[in-house]
Amino acid sequence: MFDYSGCIHFHSGYSYDAQIPLPRILKDALEAGLDYAIVTDHFRLDARREGLEGYSKNLLLIVGEEISPRYNHYLAFGVTKPIVTWKTETDAQRIINEVNAQGGFGFIAHPDHAGAPLVGGRAYPWIQWDVQGYAGIGIWDLMSDWSSALTSPWKTLAACLRPAHALHGPQAKTLTRWDVLTQKGHCVAIGELDNHGHRRSFFGVPRDVFSFDFAFRTVRTHVLLEKPLTHQGENDTRMILSAIKQGQSYVSLDYWNDPKGFSLTIHDEKNEAFPGGEFVRKDQAILETKLPFPGRIRLIHDGRLIKEERRRAAMQWDINLPGVYRVEAQQPVAGAWRPWIYSNPIWVR
Repeated sequence: MFDYSGCIHFHSGYSYDAQIPLPRILKDALEAGLDYAIVTDHFRLDARREGLEGYSKNLLLIVGEEISPRYNHYLAFGVTKPIVTWKTETDAQRIINEVNAQGGFGFIAHPDHAGAPLVGGRAYPWIQWDVQGYAGIGIWDLMSDWSSALTSPWKTLAACLRPAHALHGPQAKTLTRWDVLTQKGHCVAIGELDNHGHRRSFFGVPRDVFSFDFAFRTVRTHVLLEKPLTHQGENDTRMILSAIKQGQSYVSLDYWNDPKGFSLTIHDEKNEAFPGGEFVRKDQAILETKLPFPGRIRLIHDGRLIKEERRRAAMQWDINLPGVYRVEAQQPVAGAWRPWIYSNPIWVR
């Protein structure tokens, strides 16, 4: 599989609550080594209208939209015209249906967003769960994770001085919710940034939250493709969006270590399945996962931890039960285990 890393969900000067021009943001994305980036300005597709979608050197820009009423923010991909709502919109199913009617698909954004009450940050969670027709959810976003550390003046100062160290990974309740959804149907995950490039004051101390140069090096979504990208914009956009929709991907924190080389497969003598796929077990089958270097590997089956390996670069498991299998991995950084990789599942029946 060919591994391409990208960042999903960020805002440029086209959004009402951001100021940095998109061309300047793309320069940071190139310097950060991204293969693709998906901008999701609020209610806008202006970047496409102004001809910025496509390749800029080796970076592929894809234009999506964040549909953002007061609650129930939704990331729309593959839509042809903006979907605009009032801030008071409460019918999340209507939004999902409109995205699908345009031939697009979407993800529930930062579902358990709690804000940062100490510094005046509002919460924007998803509150309507009796919906259907979405491709998946965002399990980990940079801003929600970092904001959760702002619980006291001293912790806020520490988070501002060393933002990467304030990242603790997806919330446990988000992962639990996702595991339940995967057992009900094909629900996959992405990583998000939700970065606006703001400059804010915390107890009188100004701070960038965050520079895109930093943000693009943190939470990424790696897509796994069977064929390499062609450097043809429309074709490669279709390939990447198809992989994201299918869940042929994993979410990772790339700040300290490059996760490329990670793999997860379930196979027998004749067939093989990758993240986002389905495996029909007929005879003996094996799950195999590999890391680029030793870490802590955790195998999750139907939301339950069934095996853990520390300081190992590989794990195998005999598949004898149907269900949903996914992998988490942590990386050793300065003597501590830090969040690293969260794979999309493989469904076994």
